[in-house]
Amino acid sequence: MIFAIIMIDVSRYDKLLEDIKSMLFSERKSRKLNKIEPNFYKNIYSLFVDLNAEKERVVSTDITEYMEITKLLDDAKKNFKAFFQVRFEKIAKYSVYDEIEEFIYNMSPEEKGIMRDLNEQMKNYYNDFIGITKQEVEEKEEEPEQREEVQEMPPPEPEESHITEEQVCVRILKEQPPIAQPEGDYYLHKNDIIYIPSSFAKMLNSHGICQYIEKGK
Repeated sequence: MIFAIIMIDVSRYDKLLEDIKSMLFSERKSRKLNKIEPNFYKNIYSLFVDLNAEKERVVSTDITEYMEITKLLDDAKKNFKAFFQVRFEKIAKYSVYDEIEEFIYNMSPEEKGIMRDLNEQMKNYYNDFIGITKQEVEEKEEEPEQREEVQEMPPPEPEESHITEEQVCVRILKEQPPIAQPEGDYYLHKNDIIYIPSSFAKMLNSHGICQYIEKGK
């Protein structure tokens, strides 16, 4: 029964160890992070837990099996550490960027969490170096964007083209060229009877151009 259990564990170890070696080889050849299975680190953890438990179980009963499992553990740790170093050297390099989302699509859930933690720490270190405190960063993030208030001035009132005034009736006594006034041009002909603003009539009358006509006449 003990032998069967050892064989099962060895079989699991062999498969996972080959996976680690293959991934280590690919990771060393690639400048970017290779895609990793979501459960990779969980499988690694389970393997080490199981082998350590098996090692403790046989330590007092079979020294040969104990030494074999110890060798398996050492081999697995050596290869996994090499993979871990190559893999996380890239992750550490990417963590210094402000935007990291484009780098994490090939990562496992554990790596994504580590990447975000590293990125946050790198930002804090950088802010410390340039004299920005963590409190200032938090206040800036919480503070809503303030826009400079521009006082709106009321639109200017439209200028009146002329002041409304009393209209008077006059008779034109002389032919006149067009006369420009604020309210428009006047074309005055002899014997015309028209209503015009009182100020305009006063000016024409003073030059002998028109005469007033009393209302009712």
